[in-house]
Amino acid sequence: MDGVFVGGCHLGDCHYLYGNHSANKRVRFLRQLLTFSGVDGERLSSTWVSSAEAPEFVMAIKGFIEKLKILGPSPLRKAEAG
Repeated sequence: MDGVFVGGCHLGDCHYLYGNHSANKRVRFLRQLLTFSGVDGERLSSTWVSSAEAPEFVMAIKGFIEKLKILGPSPLRKAEAG
C-alpha cells in the first residue's frame, strides 16, 4: 500500500455528529507520526465532501493518486520484502 485516503462529510455537517472531527484529529496526528517514522506524511490524505459533490471527490482521489505517483513506492515495501 502506497497511501491511504480518508474521506468524510464536511466538518460540522455530518449525520454522525462528531465522527468527522475525530477522524480529522487522527489524520493530523498520524501524518506527524508517519513523518517521524520516516514515511512521508503526504501518503495520508483526507478530504471532506458531501455526497452531492461527486466531481470534487473524484478530483481529490485523482489528485492523491498523482501525488502518490510522484512519491513513488512506499518505503515500507522494502521492509516487507526484506
